[in-house]
Amino acid sequence: MLTGIRLKEKTRLFAPKMEALAHPHRLAILHILAYGELPLHEIVANLDEAENLVSHHIKKLLTTGWVGKRIEGRQTYYFMKERGFFELFRMLVETPFYRNTLTKQLK
Repeated sequence: MLTGIRLKEKTRLFAPKMEALAHPHRLAILHILAYGELPLHEIVANLDEAENLVSHHIKKLLTTGWVGKRIEGRQTYYFMKERGFFELFRMLVETPFYRNTLTKQLK
């Protein structure tokens, strides 16, 4: 179990990533991208929100590492990045909560 400075360091680095998820539009974007890579106009159509609002939320997800982008010609495609989820998993996997509770639920 981490304590003291090591615990604070680990959580301090991960807190901005978690803050980025604390919005319904961003969670919806991740849900949409979990089905595959999409260009902005398709994400906007799925959310039924203004393009500038969706772009704002995608930018936050990009800067915190939850989403990546790929440019092809004039089109930009967005996709989920695995690293953020692996970091969250790695933070929980070392705990009794994971070993005693989550592993039973996943069986």
